[in-house]
Amino acid sequence: MHPLFNEVLGKKDLSRAGELFAIDDRSIVKDISELLTTIKRICNSSNYVNQHNDQSVVEICLTRIISAIRDTNTIEDHARALITLLECCLLYNLKPTGKDQDPPHAKIASEVISFIFLVQNDKII
Repeated sequence: MHPLFNEVLGKKDLSRAGELFAIDDRSIVKDISELLTTIKRICNSSNYVNQHNDQSVVEICLTRIISAIRDTNTIEDHARALITLLECCLLYNLKPTGKDQDPPHAKIASEVISFIFLVQNDKII
């Protein structure tokens, strides 16, 4: 895993998350499995729904990962890993908790589903 992802995901260091967008896409896609496994572990933690910093770290990292997959045109290689993350989210409450307030797992699921549908016309996944 790229050292910066290790810093951001491993230490949940939100202050460096913006730097993830400077990492080369190829460096990211070679570590997709490990990155998504780490995100899944964070999302499955018992207190994730109350940890706003963790949620922000996951959202930014997932956005960067999806961007790398899109830009390298490798959805077919990584669809299974994204579906596994989506399946993890489906174990949690996805119903809005209030006006315009989606639970954190719903945000992840929404991002993954949106990406899959965005590229589904171009690829067989």
